[in-house]
Order: sequence, then structure tokens, then C-alpha cells
Amino acid sequence: KKGHDYGKRRHKQQDEQQSRMSRSQYRQQQRQTEQQPINEATENATNQPYSREAVASQRHDETVAEKTARLKRRLNIAIIALIVAIIIVYLILFYVG
Repeated sequence: KKGHDYGKRRHKQQDEQQSRMSRSQYRQQQRQTEQQPINEATENATNQPYSREAVASQRHDETVAEKTARLKRRLNIAIIALIVAIIIVYLILFYVG
């Protein structure tokens, strides 16, 4: 049984060595995967003609997102201001009364 286990381990080590890559192979693979999204994005950009409607809808979406972000920030400021005002009122009532 020991000989059988040794054979399994040796076979497993050989498989791992075959699946391992050198550093240069790994870096080359990483460069290829990084370039694929860039290439796909440029292909999509060249395949889609820009129309006035598409640009207008994109700008509208951006302005809606900007307005939403601005409104969120203002709402957070208003909530914080109300909490501070409530604390101040409680402190005044505690020390005056």
C-alpha cells in the first residue's frame, strides 16, 4: 500500500509541475488578459455609431446621477444638523431647567 501511495503522490507532483508556468509565461498570460478588455472596448466603440440621441441620453443619465448624489449629500447634512440641534436643545433644557 505504501508503494501505491508513493505512486499517487509522484503522479500528483508531475501534474502540478506541468500545470505550473514560468514567470515569463504567467506575465505574458496576464498581459493578454489585460489587453482583452481594452480590445473589446475599442471594438465596441468603433462598432457603435454616435448619434445625437445616444449622446443626449448619456448626458441625461449622468446629470441624473450627479443630481442624485448631490441630493443624498444635502439630505445627510440636514439629518446631521437636526441631530445636533436636538442635542443642543436638550442640553439647554437640562441646564436651564
